Amino acid sequence: CDPLEGLGLPEQVQRKAVFTGYLPRAVPDAPLSPEAERAADEPFVLVTAGGGGDGDELIDWVLRAYEHAGPMPWRAVLVFGPFMPSERQAEFRRRAAALPQVSTLVFDAHLEALMERAAGVVAMGGYNTFCEILSLDKPAVIVPRTRPRLEQRIRAERAQDLGLVRMLDPDFLADTRAMATAIRTLAVQNRPSEVVVPGLMDGVESIARLTDLALERPAVEPLRLVQP
Repeated sequence: CDPLEGLGLPEQVQRKAVFTGYLPRAVPDAPLSPEAERAADEPFVLVTAGGGGDGDELIDWVLRAYEHAGPMPWRAVLVFGPFMPSERQAEFRRRAAALPQVSTLVFDAHLEALMERAAGVVAMGGYNTFCEILSLDKPAVIVPRTRPRLEQRIRAERAQDLGLVRMLDPDFLADTRAMATAIRTLAVQNRPSEVVVPGLMDGVESIARLTDLALERPAVEPLRLVQP
């Protein structure tokens, strides 16, 4: 697995890069908040906007799917994130209150525990969330951020090419049917564990091994301060 393939990076950069794999995440041994516990009492899809600062388009897209595409096979639990503007949170809560299949949370400190109970995940696909999806083996739909950088999109495209997740292009946010279809088909979508990618979740072991190798090398001359 070469995550740098096709990125057009200079050869000297590629020579220095080593793919370590992703960092596995464990579910914390802590109870859900009472609010999250109530939201998770039936089969549901977890919709997470990460920190929430730029996640309102994702939340709006999912809400439109539940508003206009008829009954869905899953309830949706929307987690806004603590940095979503309060006026957008209020608007989304108002819309969700009219939808019996939708619950909302602003934030939960143990999102991994909530994700563990979910039938599937819809997310923007930041690094931490992506590691949680892989670790908890959840079928997922990723709607990546494309501004101010393309990190999430590049990761989501590669993951979709490998069959690990499904990506919805954020350039087509107006397509309510696309989101509704993606949520409906989570039930038949592959889990990440059904795709064999050598070393995918070996990040901790790989980093430890590479660190040991680096420490075994002879020490280089320390940096010296050069006075102007």
